[in-house]
Amino acid sequence: MFTAIVRITGAGRLDDFRERLRWLMVRDEDAEAYTEHHAGGTLEYRFQPRRGIPFPAFTAASVDFPELRVEAEWERDGVRGRAVIENGQVVEQANARAGEELVDTQVDICVGDQGRLELGLTCSADGSGGLIGYAVSDARHTYFRYRDGTLTLLGTDEPDEVLEDVAFRFVDDWIWYDEQDAALERVRYANYGFPVRGANLKSEKLAELRKSGDAYSTLDEQGRKARAAIVAQWLSQ
Repeated sequence: MFTAIVRITGAGRLDDFRERLRWLMVRDEDAEAYTEHHAGGTLEYRFQPRRGIPFPAFTAASVDFPELRVEAEWERDGVRGRAVIENGQVVEQANARAGEELVDTQVDICVGDQGRLELGLTCSADGSGGLIGYAVSDARHTYFRYRDGTLTLLGTDEPDEVLEDVAFRFVDDWIWYDEQDAALERVRYANYGFPVRGANLKSEKLAELRKSGDAYSTLDEQGRKARAAIVAQWLSQ
């Protein structure tokens, strides 16, 4: 079961935002059905998505209304998540399994020609000023730690339970592998005319990214530095 609620708040033009979002959703052929449950000072949209939350529409509307806060909360197959969009940018993101506390997670995705996963990356704070994370391309993957400007790459047999959990949550949301059966994903890739590679972006995510320049990122400054180190010391090698 996939359920989601998106709320828009702030001292701004809520009625204008509502009309702008309607305009965008009507023109989005992949838009999900939703119901509206608005109250004083808050717009609320509820979804039971088949593919995913229509973030591109909310993000595009947010650009026109930077004074408003767009907050999405969802639960899917026992995993909860939350994201906050302001001025067209994801400024907060967190997820957790049912019964666990939401943990802030950073994500960066870049897709190339024919849907090729150039780089997928996720990281979380390690509690002592550094980051722990996981990176994957269409052909390989690695775990990593990043602290004080130093990147440490870890083999697939080295991560501890916390680091594995960061990676598994990311993969659950974003990635499927050629070694999986994934019959529906294979059909969708065939319909796109894209080859299946070792690691692939889930088709629902790929459809969203194709509307937003084939890239998505919630990285903060430290996360961007970690990504640059991953590209230089791992991806480009």
